[in-house]
Amino acid sequence: MIRKLSILLLLIALSMGGSFLFYAYSNYKIHADFSPLPLAFDPYTSTSVYNWDGTLVTVEGGFVKGKMKENDGQESLLIRALAPTPKIRIKGSAQTKNILVRLENVNPATVAVTNPNESFQVIDPHTILLKTTVAPTEEKSIALTLKEPQASEFVILGDNRNGYKTFGQIIDQINSFRPAFVIDNGDLVFGGEPNRYRLFYETVAKLQVPLYTTLGNHDIRENGRPIYTELFGPPYYSFDYLGTHFVFLDSSRGWTEKRAIPEEQYQWLESDLQKAQGQRIIVVTHIPPSDPRAGLQPNTYPDKPQTEKNSLLEQQFQKLSGTNNLDHAFPDKEEAKRFEGLMTKYGVNTVYLSHIHAFFSYTKDKVNYIISGGAGAELLTKDSYYHYIRINLNSKNNYLTVIQLPSPPNALQDRYLAALGLFASSTYKEYRPLVLGIGTLIALLLGWLLWLNRHRWWHRVKRIGLWIYHVLTFAVAEFRNTVLQKKRADK
Repeated sequence: MIRKLSILLLLIALSMGGSFLFYAYSNYKIHADFSPLPLAFDPYTSTSVYNWDGTLVTVEGGFVKGKMKENDGQESLLIRALAPTPKIRIKGSAQTKNILVRLENVNPATVAVTNPNESFQVIDPHTILLKTTVAPTEEKSIALTLKEPQASEFVILGDNRNGYKTFGQIIDQINSFRPAFVIDNGDLVFGGEPNRYRLFYETVAKLQVPLYTTLGNHDIRENGRPIYTELFGPPYYSFDYLGTHFVFLDSSRGWTEKRAIPEEQYQWLESDLQKAQGQRIIVVTHIPPSDPRAGLQPNTYPDKPQTEKNSLLEQQFQKLSGTNNLDHAFPDKEEAKRFEGLMTKYGVNTVYLSHIHAFFSYTKDKVNYIISGGAGAELLTKDSYYHYIRINLNSKNNYLTVIQLPSPPNALQDRYLAALGLFASSTYKEYRPLVLGIGTLIALLLGWLLWLNRHRWWHRVKRIGLWIYHVLTFAVAEFRNTVLQKKRADK
């Protein structure tokens, strides 16, 4: 009776402890002094407007993210940049007001304020604090410009998900050569739980250049869309840089719904592409309209690793995985035609995609399609490897370099084993308190059961120990009687 009651109590403790830790992890807050605001962003004008106690703040190339309480108790407005050179317009209220604006996702080392009367304080490698005073009914404009020379290179990557080790290596490498910015092409996290977004947010905080993102299908799982919106803003937007127009689209629905991109987004996309005519256009979205593994002719660049000979074991793994027949493209093939038709109609230079955890490059109807999904997630596609891409905008053809990182062997069974290891390590990292708590409670439960049954276990251990002792004694005796006696006889 005591044994059963003890087991029940430990199970209840296990359940309560796990629930508490899970609750704590599922209620992540960006910062103790941060209060988020509902997203207000117009993609047609790339503007966000907020009425701050009578003071009207308009952001072009960014959005009003929330309010912060500074160390001195003053309230500041937190704005996240969605373009390299955002602009802020402030219209004063009835009274003179001191304004504090935190502007994140910029590089303080490469930006300057156009208004000579304004200055900024560097908070961290990607955040500045703007201080200004606005008189009654005064309108003030604060714009950022980029110092010369402007970096012509940017980095694109995708599907980092739960591959923290590889993703961390990529960030370290990026910080060593400092491109203009980084684009993460979706699947930032394995699931949309708050603690997973917390880990991603902490990881990319180490980046020393701006980061622009788009949604992947994993990012909206577990009700992750509201958390993404709070952290990174609108699902679709665009900006210009060095004569190139960058368009970010949300195709995250394309894994669970028939339509990958909603109709309202297509209407905005066509309007945006029309206005961008005359510029080089780059489109970024997560899910490809067509799967290059399904009969598309790949481009020869870059050279892929030499394929190992398929063993019988690998052939069986290939059949079981079904990776030869997967279709990770738009579910609706008519929508795929529509999307690709728009790319061709408006002369898009390159469409960057991910979703497939590999590198693929192909050209269709004069448009380049490049898939880069090697930033950390599991690699199951044949000839896949971890990588990211460096693109030079000064090159007429957007010269790109694929940077490879250490990857599992090409054999499919090795990649499956590596994927299992990746899931195990990421689960521990993402749910460390929960894993440690459950592990501790299980250890206590086992220890308690062993203690309750100590007499029975002790007799069993004693018998096993005696058996091992007799086996060893017999082995030593036989060794002496055979080997040693034979050596003496030979002498």
